[in-house]
Amino acid sequence: MIPKIRRMAVAFLALMVVVGLVSAGIYFLLLGEDSRFEGIPTIYPYVNDNAGVLTQDYRDWIDSICHTVDVNTSCEIAVLIVNTTQPNDISYFALRVFQKNEIGKEGKDNGVLVVVAAGDRTWKIEVGYGLMGILTGARVSEIADSYLLPSIENGTLGDGLVELTAEIGAILIVEYDGSASGTGKYPIEWIPLEWWHWGLIILGIVVLSIVTRGRILWPIVWLLGSLGRGRGRYGGGRSGGGGARGRY
Repeated sequence: MIPKIRRMAVAFLALMVVVGLVSAGIYFLLLGEDSRFEGIPTIYPYVNDNAGVLTQDYRDWIDSICHTVDVNTSCEIAVLIVNTTQPNDISYFALRVFQKNEIGKEGKDNGVLVVVAAGDRTWKIEVGYGLMGILTGARVSEIADSYLLPSIENGTLGDGLVELTAEIGAILIVEYDGSASGTGKYPIEWIPLEWWHWGLIILGIVVLSIVTRGRILWPIVWLLGSLGRGRGRYGGGRSGGGGARGRY
């Protein structure tokens, strides 16, 4: 009787794991991009001028500052210029750009995203979870008021972005200690499973690998490899909407 119950339990567990894997595969491989990121650009380190308003010299200058900060602190600063964020509000747009491109290092969430919408005359500085204690909303607003807005009013956006990036970078080099950010509710932000869920899944995979002599591992490896394709070049950081915004 006991062996029969054991076989039924293993079969049920195997069925649940297979159903979960198939469901995840259908969602991620067939349904395409997450609807939250529709119209949200993919960006690359460190300067993305989608509006064509910066000269190459300014792009190189800002890129050099961001690279220096990255090398010395591991913090990632991204600068994005667009004509408009419409139909999205700039705060929503900046948050989704941050999340889609995972700016900042995984586990440290130490990214900063500067978005300027030239046509809308709006700006937003998005700050990762791990830097919110350093780059508070009030501090970011003060930095923008001191360095970005005066240059914009004088018609020199490039100068303002250089000075803004340099000031944020100097603060991070002096004050950031490299500590990990707080752990979120979900180990993988975009999959709503808590730690104990993952524990059960891992236990199920271990049991199935024993029962099937490792054959179950091949489809799992294939699926994980498929899910990892096409992601951005930043390090996996997260943000929940911190920072500051404004108009000019």
